[in-house]
Amino acid sequence: MAGPGKTVKSDAAKYKNKKKLYFVRNLYLPQNSTDKYREIFYRYWSEVQEHLDKLEAAGRISKIFCESIYMTGEESMKVLSTMNVRLEQIVKKMTDAGGEFLPLEGREIFGSYVDWNNCLMLVRTPEVYETVYKHFKETVSERFKYINSVLRKNIAKGEAGLLIMREEDREFLELPDDFELFLVTPPAYDELLQFISDRDSGKEFWRS
Repeated sequence: MAGPGKTVKSDAAKYKNKKKLYFVRNLYLPQNSTDKYREIFYRYWSEVQEHLDKLEAAGRISKIFCESIYMTGEESMKVLSTMNVRLEQIVKKMTDAGGEFLPLEGREIFGSYVDWNNCLMLVRTPEVYETVYKHFKETVSERFKYINSVLRKNIAKGEAGLLIMREEDREFLELPDDFELFLVTPPAYDELLQFISDRDSGKEFWRS
């Protein structure tokens, strides 16, 4: 039976020439979250950090991408800190080690996506909803066409990238055959799903 070290080396060799993309489900911390949710939330991100540290033992993650980020440099880190300070700490650790935090979104496309999404939450009549939803779906398609293009262009053969995004958006990823997608799923994630399903207002915890 192969030990942990041999397993890592074996897996690394198997995917050596692949473009590797590690997918981390993005979770948010609403202001009205309970103490229990907060405890699981912070444990989740601590476990994500542990998983990423183990993955980097087999090869450094050189490119980092996060939903909602279309800016660069210090501005991108400030926005990330506003969204999720724990995630900002994880990304900073990677950039300090030489990783690149790159914009994933197109500014105008993402702006349209946010606007149409907000409109969906305001409309009351079925007719207007259908019209708004049509535009929203078109914008979602444009958004992920852009995102898929960014990933294809920026991750080279043999490189590993990190993608932080909501789980429900993963279905829109369309990656070529030379990509290998890995889900980073720490134990706290299943516990969080159970916590949310046990609450009537569960979905409010997925995004602030």
